[in-house]
Amino acid sequence: MCGIAGIILNYNEALGDSEKRVSAMAQAMYHRGPDDGGTFLSPDGRVALASRRLAIQDLSPAGHMPMSNPAQTVWIVYNGEIYNAAQLRPELEGLGYSFRSSSDTEVILRAYEAWGSECVHRFRGMFAFAIFDRRSETAPDGRVFIARDRLGIKPLYYALTSKGFVFASELKGMQASGLTSRELSPSGLIGYLMLGAVPNPLTIYRDIHALEPGHTLTLELAVGRVTPPQPQRYWSLPTDTVEPSSYQDAVEQVRHLLQESVRIRLVSDVPLGAFLSGGLDSSGVVALMRQATAGPIRTCSMVFEEAEYSEAPYARAMAEAVGAEHFERTITAQDLTNELDNIFRAMDQPTLDGVNTYFVSQTARQAGLTVALSGLGGDELFGGYPSTFHGVPSMMRHLHRAQSVPGGAALARGAIQLLPNRHRGARVREALGRPLSPASAYLTRRGLFSREEVKALLAREIWEEGLREFDAIEHIAARANCNGMAIPPGGNVFEWTSRAELTTYTHHQLLRDTDAMSMAHSLEVRVPLLDHHLVETSLRLPSAIKRRGEGPKPMLGAALHDILPPVIRDRRDKQGFTFPFDKWIQGMQTDFAAPVGADVWQHRAVKGVWDHHAAGRMHWSRAWALAAVNRWESANY
Repeated sequence: MCGIAGIILNYNEALGDSEKRVSAMAQAMYHRGPDDGGTFLSPDGRVALASRRLAIQDLSPAGHMPMSNPAQTVWIVYNGEIYNAAQLRPELEGLGYSFRSSSDTEVILRAYEAWGSECVHRFRGMFAFAIFDRRSETAPDGRVFIARDRLGIKPLYYALTSKGFVFASELKGMQASGLTSRELSPSGLIGYLMLGAVPNPLTIYRDIHALEPGHTLTLELAVGRVTPPQPQRYWSLPTDTVEPSSYQDAVEQVRHLLQESVRIRLVSDVPLGAFLSGGLDSSGVVALMRQATAGPIRTCSMVFEEAEYSEAPYARAMAEAVGAEHFERTITAQDLTNELDNIFRAMDQPTLDGVNTYFVSQTARQAGLTVALSGLGGDELFGGYPSTFHGVPSMMRHLHRAQSVPGGAALARGAIQLLPNRHRGARVREALGRPLSPASAYLTRRGLFSREEVKALLAREIWEEGLREFDAIEHIAARANCNGMAIPPGGNVFEWTSRAELTTYTHHQLLRDTDAMSMAHSLEVRVPLLDHHLVETSLRLPSAIKRRGEGPKPMLGAALHDILPPVIRDRRDKQGFTFPFDKWIQGMQTDFAAPVGADVWQHRAVKGVWDHHAAGRMHWSRAWALAAVNRWESANY
């Protein structure tokens, strides 16, 4: 796991300190790789690459980056883990390629030499990498090839500036180049307020973009300016359905892929363990770890003084069942207060989430771990969120009934407006005025602030500019890989919702926050439930198969049934790994002053959010969202 950075200059650009700049970019991401670092500068000074390395496989100097082939015509910087490197290595050796290390970095490098840009299809894992290739016949000065993994587990940001092209693993690294602007993005801010996280490919900064999951970029370095890069998609979530021969056959398929996915993620030359909340997903991962190894297993859990939020008994029972060395930490409101500045410095951009991952990652490092497996992805893949998997079709039915009666939508909107806490129905009120679609219903259930509420919160100029560049409904429909109007009212939207969860909430919030908060503690987190083979197989199963049975995520439960202890296997409630934020941030308004920047916010509306929250009339997430912008901005400027 690493932090990578690079600068590719326009032709004849006079920027003699590129190596110094790219080194500063890497240093800003030191936490991502405290074990080693290095830089590369092309002979003409046009390409500068840098890396910070967290050594996981091949701890020797042979794994140093930037890494080159023996002829020094191809160079790579890389962040991630390729779990099928051991299978690719002999295949590449059979093609005549030799290896000087046992690192997966060199496997990617040689795979690119052998198969070019098509190499990404051969990798199984999480990755973001950049390769400088001086062998190009079509580009006299070479080319730079950049790629991100299919599910977006590892981040990569880029910007086209007046000097050239800049990329890095974190926005902190981008800003350390001195070549990008700190100006906030109106569209990124609107997306954040509507969805709770800045949606790809936007970022919180106007000039910086996120390379979307399953995409590559190629820069041909001919004479002239670096041309605007055009991301190319190489992988999408499947939309077809494959009928299994039987229910049991489907269970066996899922079980086999779960076993394989966890097993291949246990390869490590450093201490490895798991996050354990006590829920089905993390318990399943730990049970599969025990099935794959007889060696020691370390697990880490969070406990709260507020008993209604704590899943400690379940986590302890699971750890005891597999004989794990279990580390448990009690987190209090005072711990949150003490760590706030560090949390917001770790936050690469504002988000509703991430605090839980910050603390459990900190605990994992204190327990001596460098790698931890997580159950992230199980809810999205197997239908674990009632608010969306049950809520979206239910919302579609309600909206359809209201809109199918002449004047019904107008009456319903008027009734919501008369409610004492009408802000609670603001998203429903807006949905009643839109064409019915799964994307509209999904935004109603998953969204944060309504469109009108965001308009009231932001300065007029910010709102108008951002609205021209971002439409939440179009964004969700496109990421779900399906026309938002394609599913009839009341129809089966389970698969659509799963794709929407994986490509919006999971990409923009869960994975991004997991990466930022774990790497703040120099911890690598692996997510076996988001193995792309498992994702493809699960999404292709008919929804009736996945929903057959009792309890939350019945298909996942059936696949894990024989290896889970009864206390986990027979559990029917879904509590979720949630911190007691609603209790903790009461009375903290003085710590979270109105967001800075008089030219961005309408402070009366911001104050209104806090007043509603203090009075118990508004969910904590809305107050926290505004606080997060302010504290993130203060911590990062």
